[in-house]
Amino acid sequence: MSPLKVAVVGASGKVGRLLTDKLKASSSFSTPLAIVRTQDQVDYFKNEVGVNASLTDIENASVNEIADAIRGCDAVVFSAGAGGKAMERIFTVDLDGCIKVVEACEKVGIKRFVLVSALKAENRDFWCNIKGLREYYIAKRSADREVRNSELDYTILQPGSLELSRGTGLLQPIDRLEEKASVNYSINREDVASFIVQSLLHPDVTVKKTISLVNGDEPIEKFIQSL
Repeated sequence: MSPLKVAVVGASGKVGRLLTDKLKASSSFSTPLAIVRTQDQVDYFKNEVGVNASLTDIENASVNEIADAIRGCDAVVFSAGAGGKAMERIFTVDLDGCIKVVEACEKVGIKRFVLVSALKAENRDFWCNIKGLREYYIAKRSADREVRNSELDYTILQPGSLELSRGTGLLQPIDRLEEKASVNYSINREDVASFIVQSLLHPDVTVKKTISLVNGDEPIEKFIQSL
């Protein structure tokens, strides 16, 4: 199989940067495309990371402009987020930005799509009373539903509380997820990036699935085989 060309939307984020490095280092992928929103970020990815980069601000770009940026890719990963900097941007980035990228994928015939969402986004009882995160979860839940209703071969990944420690390569089996409630269902960002790679390499067990990601005691390779 030819190496996959992957566009990473939100490549400048913490998960996005880790993912871009992993894609670049793997022989299963061709040089990835970083989709970023400032010229400084374009310069960083081209000159420091050594990957292709497109100046495409998904918050303000049209569907046609996004489509032109990702045209020719085999898959798209959406890991962009407003980062809580302004409440309205949660809806223009996490929600409408995601919807526009989905529409752009459909427009240019890219079927494979991986979305980084949030744990239990579909469960209002879980998040409706979490102070400061209600709007974030509303956006994530709505984006997830749009992706599920699309024509894409999607995988929705729902990580728990994101940590900056080094990856462990270990995930919590889904049937034992609640054992990790006391640690806010935490997961290292590097493990999220590693699992995105595995999702792209194993579409047979990840397509059309929503997968909870929390650090645990099961190697990623075994975890993905159990899906």
